[in-house]
Amino acid sequence: MINKGYLKPEISIELIGKRKFWTGIILGFLFSLVLSYFFNYSRESLRFITFNGDPFILSPKEFKKYDLFFASLSASIGFGIAIVYWFLGYNNRIVKRYLKRFAITNALFVSIVVLMVVSRFGSILPIILYRNGFDGQLLIHRDYGLLLILTPLYVFFGNWNAVRAFLRTRHWILISFAIYCLVTLFLYKTTALNKDNLNAHYYHQNRERFEYIDQQLRMAARMDITFTNDIKTILQKRYSPRTNELVISLKNAFESDRQLTIDTLILEKIVIHNMNEQGRWYFRHGEDRDKNWSYALPEDVYDQIQMNEIGSPEMKILFEILGEQVKLFIAEDYNWEYYETYSPYEIELSLYNRNIIYSTNTILSRLVQVVDKIKS
Repeated sequence: MINKGYLKPEISIELIGKRKFWTGIILGFLFSLVLSYFFNYSRESLRFITFNGDPFILSPKEFKKYDLFFASLSASIGFGIAIVYWFLGYNNRIVKRYLKRFAITNALFVSIVVLMVVSRFGSILPIILYRNGFDGQLLIHRDYGLLLILTPLYVFFGNWNAVRAFLRTRHWILISFAIYCLVTLFLYKTTALNKDNLNAHYYHQNRERFEYIDQQLRMAARMDITFTNDIKTILQKRYSPRTNELVISLKNAFESDRQLTIDTLILEKIVIHNMNEQGRWYFRHGEDRDKNWSYALPEDVYDQIQMNEIGSPEMKILFEILGEQVKLFIAEDYNWEYYETYSPYEIELSLYNRNIIYSTNTILSRLVQVVDKIKS
């Protein structure tokens, strides 16, 4: 029995043309190579923007997920470019020319749309969401990890689906998928960038702050006081919501009439030394300017001193808290001519000293009075 209808030809190198086939393969591979490098360099460039606040730094395992996603997406889009080149121009062996044009349009449309989506997510998140305080608010690999797998596969099989409308593919899909996996692995191994260079710069800028946190946590451990890793992460950040909430909660704790535990005192000393603030906004009215002071008021520290016995660990830490507060007001004004001789922490401390003197009203006089009381 004879079947009616259009008999699709089978795709082959002869159908496409040997020269055109291999040229398309080379163009697709080169495009995917360049695109993969573009993805990786763009990510590091956008990640650098977040270093103005709390930087976007993930674990090596999490970074590898994005490296693999960029490699697989680049390989799938490169395959689409090869298809576009294969079917461009006139080919008298392909009868359904409108279906051929559909395959070309589909490959270009899908590739452009996916590139637009990835570019938008990759640029908007660092610039707006992560710039002032990255604290894991939105992680694509954690919250929408399935997209990292399905997006490249959709691009790859979507291109083949358009080709199957006018050509019989048979074993070509399986062979091309195996080659696609090999190209993805090659791009993953060769185009991934070293993230440690950018991370090392951030750790160098904050070395004194991080070392102080480690020192204080070791001191607490000797007193059988342990802090979770989350607390350490919160202390290392500067502008994240959880860090701001910790600073505010510590200040409120000192304003209460109860005797504070030693772990609260240790945390207060750390946030003062590292200049963690309750926010980036400031009160401007004269009667409210002291609210810009993010830490325990000097008289509240003095009240805690009166609640503890002389020679106790709590008393020692309370005096150190006052010492850290005094240091904020007596920081040396560094000389710009010898900029390189100062550490990043010393420069930040000097800038903070200028800011806190003009943004508060009576904190300095209160601190002087408390010191005079202790001396007497």
